[in-house]
Amino acid sequence: MLNWISRWAMRHAPTPEKTAASMLVAARMELFSAEQRVIDAKLQADYWRARVSFLEEVQKQGIDPWVTSQASQRPELDSTPRSTGPRLAAST
Repeated sequence: MLNWISRWAMRHAPTPEKTAASMLVAARMELFSAEQRVIDAKLQADYWRARVSFLEEVQKQGIDPWVTSQASQRPELDSTPRSTGPRLAAST
């Protein structure tokens, strides 16, 4: 019985290799999270850059160029039928 316990303890003892393997998984997850935060930050920076650019153009030219271009496009959008989603059978 004592031999079994000692073999079990040796088999399940934390070795540097086992510790490194578990730390590697955690490090990869942290790396993935950091890369995702970088991607999100780039997208957010692009959004704010475009917004600042738009607001600078509005400040220089006024809002009229954007309002008139959207007003001419609006009838085209309204004339197309909109799908309201799947038609469901009427409940009886």
